[in-house]
Amino acid sequence: MSINIAIDGPVASGKGAVTKGLSKKLGIPALDTGAIYRAVTLFLLDNEIDIHDEKKILMSLNKISVRLYLAENHDLRVFTQGQDVTPRIRENRVSLAVPVVAAYVGVRDYVNRQIALVASQGNYILEGRDIGTVVLPNADYKFFLTASLEVRAKRRKADLDAKGEEYSLLEVMAQVKERDEQDMNRAIAPLRQAPDAIYIDNSNLTLEQTIDTLAKYIKL
Repeated sequence: MSINIAIDGPVASGKGAVTKGLSKKLGIPALDTGAIYRAVTLFLLDNEIDIHDEKKILMSLNKISVRLYLAENHDLRVFTQGQDVTPRIRENRVSLAVPVVAAYVGVRDYVNRQIALVASQGNYILEGRDIGTVVLPNADYKFFLTASLEVRAKRRKADLDAKGEEYSLLEVMAQVKERDEQDMNRAIAPLRQAPDAIYIDNSNLTLEQTIDTLAKYIKL
């Protein structure tokens, strides 16, 4: 019997880092569902396919080969067309374009099928924006992780700075706020807390404290 743990939340809420940390603490592989959306978006951008042209995007889905591989240390590697694109899917141009791509019904169906297939094959911690509400509504444990806009913007800016992408804090705050509005107001599977999810605001928590907080709720 597989155990699935769903962690949802807005951009820069710490989902990725918390999921990786919780994975190491519990010994359960992590599956970053957003990585699949990012991989699809990167493919579209690389092939100069208009992200606002839904018809062309849906026609392109059959040409995209996305594969997820778990390394021995449980790190997730993302491949498209046989190439490891793990670092590239975090580029800011992808971050700005992915909300548009992820809003299309056909894209969400494509990604959700892959996620559900992988999750059914073993124990996984899954993070995203609609895992507990749409993708795996029957997940054994559900968490909704968030933080204040300013805290999330600072985290996002730190990530961009580390990659050499320079933006002011105000610019990043505007980007994060716009992403929130896109995620919460999209017609299909909007970002929201599942009724049975545990709400955790980690604005004033360290990464380790956040991981420990989640772990206390999980019984293996």
